[in-house]
Amino acid sequence: MNADRDIVGIVGSTFFFFVGATVFAMSFEMTPMAAMFPRTVGAALALLAAFYIFAALRGYRGEAVENGSTVREQAEGLGRRIVLLVTMIGWALLFPVIGMFVTSLAACIILMFTGLFERVSPGRLAIQLGAVLALVVCFYHLMNSILNIPMPRGILF
Repeated sequence: MNADRDIVGIVGSTFFFFVGATVFAMSFEMTPMAAMFPRTVGAALALLAAFYIFAALRGYRGEAVENGSTVREQAEGLGRRIVLLVTMIGWALLFPVIGMFVTSLAACIILMFTGLFERVSPGRLAIQLGAVLALVVCFYHLMNSILNIPMPRGILF
């Protein structure tokens, strides 16, 4: 294999490809309405994993050089990993207590700020926060109203 290829990413993506394909295949044992969500997520997971495998085998690593170091190296900070881990665990533990909508919105905002690499203008920050709000509203509406997945009712929602 070429040293430019992301072997660990290929192995991980292969695992997720099979997980997505398995979820997609198992969804055919469900009723059509119940199968909609797992079928969509399984197909998306398998397709995105296959896309990454294809890109990685072609040598694409998705890195950009900036001031002598790659963006990937900048993003690999331990602090960002810890924030991600703590945020996801906190979200999973708190959404039954506080409510799905509020905890999802808070987690998305925390992760958005964690992913920022530079200062942003107030206008751009307002647009990004609006996009996060719209994303959470749409997903909550999709899960609750369209897919009829019961959302845990917490203190705030």
